[in-house]
Amino acid sequence: MLPSLERAAELHAGTGGMSASWATVLNMTSMAGSITNAGFVFTEDLAVPSYKIGKAALNMAMRVAAAKVKDKGILIVMMCPGWLKTDMGGRERAVLEPEESIADMLKTLSTLNESHHGIYMDRLGTPYPF
Repeated sequence: MLPSLERAAELHAGTGGMSASWATVLNMTSMAGSITNAGFVFTEDLAVPSYKIGKAALNMAMRVAAAKVKDKGILIVMMCPGWLKTDMGGRERAVLEPEESIADMLKTLSTLNESHHGIYMDRLGTPYPF
């Protein structure tokens, strides 16, 4: 995928604005993937450990990739959509409708710039600890 991203960044270089001049990779992560908050914010750490471990691995992989492509015009971010009312998230306990989360993420995406490169954030763009 890297050659395609590099080509997209080259095609749009110099056209102005972050969204127009950078190729963007948005990774859907989870706040449950935070190593810093493991056992403190998400106290049910023994529940579904493979999900948490997988999200932590995604965050690390993308942080490494972000460092590699920073000067190539490729923006990489990790974003958590929030706790959604879905089959996985739990329709009764979760707090957000998928449509609410999507609307928030689209607004946030339009505001991203190079200061957000390699950042782990919530759907509103607030940084979250790795």
